[in-house]
Amino acid sequence: MLMNYIPILLLCAVLAFLLSALVVIPRIRMERRARTLVAQHPAAEQTSVYLELHSTFAGGKQREIDAKIAEMQPQGWIFLRAREANPLRTLFSWGGGLTLHFIRTRV
Repeated sequence: MLMNYIPILLLCAVLAFLLSALVVIPRIRMERRARTLVAQHPAAEQTSVYLELHSTFAGGKQREIDAKIAEMQPQGWIFLRAREANPLRTLFSWGGGLTLHFIRTRV
């Protein structure tokens, strides 16, 4: 009986590993980087920007995120982290939305 469940258990183990390697670990690194920047500049100005995503594909979403970060850099803003936006705010958005957090140490 147990032999019938071994392929399913192996598939679940592989999926759990991929989830942790592709999603959880990069988020942990991003959060550590953000905490380090805030600790280095405790009196820095912070802002959050809602970014409505229009693309439904990961590559297009990443290009939109990178474009917004590049748009904020000339004004002195340093990218901290990205978080999922409030579901009520992204309800009618085709690609969803993110809240991008920035820090500025100089004006």
